[in-house]
Amino acid sequence: MIDITLPELNINCWQQVGNKNIVKQLLEKELKSQFNFISSHRSHSVIESKGIEYCLSCNLESFPNDFEYVILTDKKATQQKLETNQIKFKSWIKHPKLKEYTNEEIIESWDNDFNYIEENIIKGTNGLREPQIAGLYSILSHLKIAESIGTVVMPTGTGKTETMLGTLVANKCNKLLITVPSDALRNQIANKFYKLGLLKQFGIVGEKSLFPKVGILFQNFSDANDLVDFIDNCNVLVTTMNLLANNSNENLLLFSEKFSNIFIDEAHHIEASSWKKVRDFFDDTKILQFTATPFRNDRKRLEGKVIFNFSLKKAQEQGYFKPINFIPIREYDFKKGDKLIAEKAIEKLQEDLNNGYNHILMARCENKTRAEEIFEIYKEYKDYNPVLIHSSVTGKKDILSSIINGEHRIIVAVNMLGEGFDLPQLKIAVFHDIRKSLPITLQFAGRFTRTSTDDELGNATFIANLADINTENELSELYAQDSDWNLLLSTLSSDEIQEQVDFNEFINGFQHLDNSKIPFQNIKFALSTVVYKNMSQDKSFNFSKFKNGFQNYDDLEYKFSDYNPNENTLVVITASKTEVEWVNYKEVFGLNWELTILYYNTDLNLLFIHSSDKSGFYSELANSILNDSAEMINQLNVFKSFYDVKRVSLQNVGLKEFLNRKIRFTMRVGTDIEEALSIAEQQRGQKAFVFGSGYEQGNKITLGCSYKGRIWSYLRSDLKGFISWCKNIGVKLIDDAIDPNQVLRQTLIPEIISEIPNIFPTHIDWDDNFYDYPESKISFRINNQEFGLSNCSINIINPNDQRKIEFEIKTPTSSVKYSKELFIDTNEDGSNFPNFKINKIDQVKSEIIIGNKTNDFTEYLNSNPPIIWFADGSALQGNEYVELKHIIQPYLTERLIAWDWTGIDLSKEAQGVNPFKIDSIQYRVIQRLLQDDFDIIYDDDYSGEIADVITIKETDREINIQFYHLKFAKDGNINTRVDNFYEVCGQAQKSIHWKHKRGTEFFEHLLRRKLKIRNGSDRSRLEKGTAQDLERLLTIAKNRKPMNFEIFIVQPSLSKQNVSESIMTLLGVTDNYLKEVGNINLKVIVSK
Repeated sequence: MIDITLPELNINCWQQVGNKNIVKQLLEKELKSQFNFISSHRSHSVIESKGIEYCLSCNLESFPNDFEYVILTDKKATQQKLETNQIKFKSWIKHPKLKEYTNEEIIESWDNDFNYIEENIIKGTNGLREPQIAGLYSILSHLKIAESIGTVVMPTGTGKTETMLGTLVANKCNKLLITVPSDALRNQIANKFYKLGLLKQFGIVGEKSLFPKVGILFQNFSDANDLVDFIDNCNVLVTTMNLLANNSNENLLLFSEKFSNIFIDEAHHIEASSWKKVRDFFDDTKILQFTATPFRNDRKRLEGKVIFNFSLKKAQEQGYFKPINFIPIREYDFKKGDKLIAEKAIEKLQEDLNNGYNHILMARCENKTRAEEIFEIYKEYKDYNPVLIHSSVTGKKDILSSIINGEHRIIVAVNMLGEGFDLPQLKIAVFHDIRKSLPITLQFAGRFTRTSTDDELGNATFIANLADINTENELSELYAQDSDWNLLLSTLSSDEIQEQVDFNEFINGFQHLDNSKIPFQNIKFALSTVVYKNMSQDKSFNFSKFKNGFQNYDDLEYKFSDYNPNENTLVVITASKTEVEWVNYKEVFGLNWELTILYYNTDLNLLFIHSSDKSGFYSELANSILNDSAEMINQLNVFKSFYDVKRVSLQNVGLKEFLNRKIRFTMRVGTDIEEALSIAEQQRGQKAFVFGSGYEQGNKITLGCSYKGRIWSYLRSDLKGFISWCKNIGVKLIDDAIDPNQVLRQTLIPEIISEIPNIFPTHIDWDDNFYDYPESKISFRINNQEFGLSNCSINIINPNDQRKIEFEIKTPTSSVKYSKELFIDTNEDGSNFPNFKINKIDQVKSEIIIGNKTNDFTEYLNSNPPIIWFADGSALQGNEYVELKHIIQPYLTERLIAWDWTGIDLSKEAQGVNPFKIDSIQYRVIQRLLQDDFDIIYDDDYSGEIADVITIKETDREINIQFYHLKFAKDGNINTRVDNFYEVCGQAQKSIHWKHKRGTEFFEHLLRRKLKIRNGSDRSRLEKGTAQDLERLLTIAKNRKPMNFEIFIVQPSLSKQNVSESIMTLLGVTDNYLKEVGNINLKVIVSK
């Protein structure tokens, strides 16, 4: 017996000279079997297996006619040459199945020949997996009653391609078009359909079923007749979306007419301009989207109804994915981080190889420049033959082949080689640049964790630097240290997909979406509304009458409406003709498109109306819905919308002034707002509108209200977001307990001044926009040495100089000094105006770096002037001065906390580094705190500090954080000098901004500064706890547990038994600021 593999039987159904496109059909797969050598003749030899004789001839024209099976060989097939594998089988000359089949014959052969055999691993039964069977039933059901695009969500590795194959046969698709995002995937998918994957092998598709004719489109046709001929010869055509979109409209029309079904594979790549062009030519009911995630790479939702969603969590629970090991590192110097990641990855690769796992390591980089930089690290490991690959690398095709052949253990790549590149040995994924898109992350996870038929591959490993924390919010848990990444990946995916499902349920609640020219998924608009009360006794409403509220609705050029009865939401899209200015010709006109959204809340009995046309208030429309019982909410009541919005800052106020019988409209901004509010308060005018910003439920918002009734925001949202926004606004509007004037009474108005106020400046702080940037994105270059913001401070110097404000930027080793002066300047016309100037008062070269942009620091300060805060709570920015309008109450003496400072030199504030000053204030504070139950005690002293001492305690419900701001006693004695408190009160107020920063930034600051260095000595800043404890707290601070802050001032120069009014008033100002800005109570520690 001789082991022989006979070649597959196939036929080229279409091929044209000079054209790369091809249509081919597999008639019989290759046959591996044991054969008997029967005989050898002059022109041929004969072999036999299972009763069938095969004629082997090396001459295409010379063989006996009585054989049914004849194969062409490269040389005469003797027994000895067959046994030594010296014969090459070239092609079939004769075979019972060697004939051309019509498309109809192929489709007919599939009739009743699809078997739903389910895989049973215990019994060793090969078949369809649970997600494949469930997916097929969902797809077949959808195709019977399809009214829209269908989306099938199946994580990579659960058998998405076999599900597509099953759909072709089980549904007997007449002609199927498949689009893929890449050339590599085009060839892979075409080969799957050519062989029907594993369906024949597993008996899912029966023996009588023929293989489909599969066409591969490599280039577009210039001749439409050739395209028709090509398509007519296919059961299945595979191409890329870009190639398809590059067809002419005439050819695209041919595609849409000829194909009964279209499958979009890796659908998260679509929705670009190419897909939009193609989409217009195809009936939605023909389209199925297959994807591992219902999110496009640009984070926009895929169109269509999710008809099947097999969650990633289920895929992991059922064993389709193997567990993921996560090895995190944290290194804030990213260059060091790249080397550390590489070292960890190589350790893991060597460990896996030693354990017998045939693993390959891939290092993922954001772009070609980064990939080349990272490759320099890995190329030192020559034993693993590292290779670099990206889109423009020389010899890319050969490199891909060598990767597939297993010649490289380390691959440095951009974009993970793209979908469709399937190499199960890729088991160690190294993130030098963390992926920031959920769809790409899920694809990446799937590729590295898919279960292969080779069970010897072991588990996948991901390695990442968690200091690179600037990922999208929804990825925060995924990259959290010490977490079970396997579980979090599935949880994250399920949560996000549920959000998509919820949105789809809302959208699918509309009844006629398929008729809309504008996809509802893409509707995003700036939020605005007018609101009407339902004054009818029975609170009835009827959306079916809405047309009565539109002028000449039936005559509009385009009109579409759809109603969601579950959400009481009506969407109306209209287009009316508009004249074209440059021609008077009726056949040439423009279209004015308008969007109108109506939402009725049955709990509040309010009707909300949004329209892109802001010219009216839609009373006719409201009355058509509310049965002529609509009453608009307007005048003062609209200003209730500002209720519970914290730290309101009004940008402008529109004012109607009543001047005898005349009315004058003016708009006030900046310092003119105060006069406008005064006029309105004195009933000499009326607020026409106000617009401002603030914080609501921890989120920054913008909000505007018009006296006539319109409420708006700059926030853009989708339909579902609009409903949520309306609910929040509506609750306030009907609350009789809310005073609509309260927000205006609390507004602080700037005054333009030309002299420094005669009040002691307690501290200086950056402008508000400065804190919008992450601390890690800001640094200072002073005398060509760069310092991160975490190690720098801005401080007032020479505070007693009333003519100017002097301040410095202090770093661990240097400083740069500035002076700010106010003065009267002169315009070109000779008129005077107040002005200010910030000048550098030393020769130190200084620059500020924010992100990738470098600015001269003096220019930056004049464009973004810091805020100077004074002892009475007033503030000066530029030459705009703001005073508090309410009286500040002194800090209560009984609230002072008295400590015993025996043995402490009150003139010594800091404990230093090595050795400690054990008679210092800071040393005593830390020793006292060590006796309490804190998880972390941290010495944050010196430039860049948050506070001198920080404590952290995690509880079941929150993370409690305490800032201790310390100050030594001038003269070293207990006294009532108020100047002992100016600076420390300023430090307490400055530290409040950490409450409004992300929790991760707070812990990153501490980790970044964990080593305390002074005068050549260094030690850990952690008096209690470890860096690992900080990293653990960092991972749970965001999204899981709230962070609760307390602020302490420690100044032992004051005795609780002998306080002064000036000190207690200053403490009162600080307490008031902390309470209003951060809802934090100030605690003060003094002497007995």
